[in-house]
Amino acid sequence: MTNKNSTKRRTIEALKEHMNQVADSLKVSSPMVSPSFSDKIPVAQVERINERELTSIYALLAYVSYNQNVRQETVQTILETEFRVDNVAKISRNDYMRAIEFLVDVKTDEIIN
Repeated sequence: MTNKNSTKRRTIEALKEHMNQVADSLKVSSPMVSPSFSDKIPVAQVERINERELTSIYALLAYVSYNQNVRQETVQTILETEFRVDNVAKISRNDYMRAIEFLVDVKTDEIIN
């Protein structure tokens, strides 16, 4: 039994040594940075709207809510749902004009009722 365990240990040690040698040879021969492994999925960077664009959206939210006699939070929730964000500030810069057009055209009474 001891002979079997020592053979198993030597095999494991030999495998570890071989893997270390392979890893070392890859470090020397490859100028690339070795990859880091993670359980996290990489998220693409999205450019967000700036402060002026955000102010414009909030002003339009207030305008729409006043004209359609609906709470501003309701109109904001409709906009956030349309653009699949949890906060208006997270709307991407590419969607800014579409958000403005959406608010200009939105009819809250048709959405709510």
